[in-house]
Amino acid sequence: MLDLIKKSIYLGLGAATVSKEKIESLVDELIEKGQLSKDKKTEAVKEIFEKIEKEEKEIKTKIDNTVTETMKKIGIVAKSEYDNLLKRVEELERKITNK
Repeated sequence: MLDLIKKSIYLGLGAATVSKEKIESLVDELIEKGQLSKDKKTEAVKEIFEKIEKEEKEIKTKIDNTVTETMKKIGIVAKSEYDNLLKRVEELERKITNK
């Protein structure tokens, strides 16, 4: 369930991110307006992408933390925790039946 929630949110983030063509277009507009020199275009596009990636990682981390905390508050156990407990129970059952 946690993965489904995260994937849904990440899908929305992916749709919101800007394409390389759009960024290049915006940088071209800045060049046309004289706010940026042509020789700085590649550097500007790279810098914008790096900022977008950094912010996207920060948002994903915040989402992960918020979802995890919310699940804990309402008492939902993560699948990984459930799987670990199931393995422990199975191991204990094997030990008991082998005695």
